[in-house]
Amino acid sequence: MIFFRHLFVKVIRLNNWFLLLSTFTLVLASSYFIYFLEPDTFADPFEGLWWTMTTVTTVGYGDVSPTTGPGKIFAMFLYIIGIGIMTIFIGKAIDFLSVRKRLKEAGKLNITTEDHIILINWTKKASITLDELLKTFEDISIVIIDEAVSKIPILHEQVEFVHGNPANTDVLFQANLLKSKSVMVFASEDSVATSQADGQTLLIATTLESIGKEYEKNIYTICEVLESRHIKAFQHVSVEEFITANDTAAHLARSILYNGSSEIIRQLTSNTAYDLYSISKKDTWQTYDDARSDLAAQGAMLISNGNDLSIIKQLSAPIPNDAKLFIICDESACEKIIS
Repeated sequence: MIFFRHLFVKVIRLNNWFLLLSTFTLVLASSYFIYFLEPDTFADPFEGLWWTMTTVTTVGYGDVSPTTGPGKIFAMFLYIIGIGIMTIFIGKAIDFLSVRKRLKEAGKLNITTEDHIILINWTKKASITLDELLKTFEDISIVIIDEAVSKIPILHEQVEFVHGNPANTDVLFQANLLKSKSVMVFASEDSVATSQADGQTLLIATTLESIGKEYEKNIYTICEVLESRHIKAFQHVSVEEFITANDTAAHLARSILYNGSSEIIRQLTSNTAYDLYSISKKDTWQTYDDARSDLAAQGAMLISNGNDLSIIKQLSAPIPNDAKLFIICDESACEKIIS
């Protein structure tokens, strides 16, 4: 017993790959060996494999078993050695999965997902954005990067987490930045001054831009800017879009002069029947006026081409083939237009 105790202690300390190889070798060798010992009982090596697996996993169906003395002696050897090694192997496999799960929740693993959206800094707005993304897109993958939280803030099969400083290139590469679809950077809620929060956001945006230039990859970046006067600084690092909370509040103030305008903005920024959708140009549309008339007949309103809202003044202008048209309509109308 002392001998077996020392033996199993040494087995437990073995390298995982060596233990895996040893377990498979033992199972396959036992399958052929029992077939060699009792060819009349075990019709082929697969029958030996069946008996070996039911033995080492302690299932023991008893549908086939050794009948000769050498076969029974070998079975006793397999009871002691094989079952012990298989138990240790299964235990290590479960322990590996458990450790991997903990590392994943702690944001320590490298992300292998592609075409995903990266949310940087876990804030209230980031939480709202995540909920909207999960409701709107059923198959989208999202990666959260944050340094303040120690584990994944939400458990969801489509959400992964990376813990670390988002201005650190190693952390961004851990989130598989170069294979991502877009990046949304939210202003930190830990900073007292808005200028300090925007400064941290700008540092992250600058890091993203430098990585994009180095690897010749266009990283589509959306940043939350707390003060609109800081936007010029972000434009120098080629940030594509901005979320400006102060500007939104200023627009809402117009409801004092124009009653109902705040409700319109609220509906467009909430989960209501009418929403903002993006569509491509149709072959039958030559000018913006053609598109506007056709869309209106289908219950949709043409708003812009990308971020260009001035198309209302150039309805007779031709629509570029790569135009990204934004419309306001309900979901059913959008599906009808796309189809």
